[in-house]
Amino acid sequence: MRFGFIGPAGTDASLLEKGVDLLIGRLEADAVLYFAADESIRDFITAHQGSKSDLSFEQQVAQVAATGSPEEINQVVRSLCGARYLEKLRVVPQAPGKVIEMIDDRILCMVRDKSSLGEEDVINSNVVIYGDATELSFKRYGPRCFFSPGPLGGGHVGTLDDEAESGGVTLRAIDLDGEVLWAETIQGRGTKMKVAP
Repeated sequence: MRFGFIGPAGTDASLLEKGVDLLIGRLEADAVLYFAADESIRDFITAHQGSKSDLSFEQQVAQVAATGSPEEINQVVRSLCGARYLEKLRVVPQAPGKVIEMIDDRILCMVRDKSSLGEEDVINSNVVIYGDATELSFKRYGPRCFFSPGPLGGGHVGTLDDEAESGGVTLRAIDLDGEVLWAETIQGRGTKMKVAP
């Protein structure tokens, strides 16, 4: 399982498009969480809502492949990508709402505003991901860590991968060209014990 994280893009829908394309198109994230409800997400959704055709995507592809111009073929391909983007993109709710996910024995808590976290949220979570930082941020406090990709204008997104074989999850900060800036593995609550013969 791979989660992607995108901080607020403000009014720059093209920048949001670049972040979503990186996380879903290139890095194949299973779900991408966006930490704002701003103009860019509204524009992004409007741009990627499917055409009002009565034909399925498969029928549109078959039809345009047989008779379509290059521009018509590109439009159908863009619609297919857009549908895939919207299927995987989630907007983190406004406080006091939060998104809670569990990967193996690790609990992830995702909020727009870090100040909305309660004591129980912090105590019960291994990883807290928030959207209101002014820059890319990662801090570890004992068994817990806090991460924010910062505003998308800073040029960063994040991913969290389930590393089941090693018993942890790996959090990565990635620039918009796809280069990993740093990676941090967070072990689970339990301990692995090996018994030697």
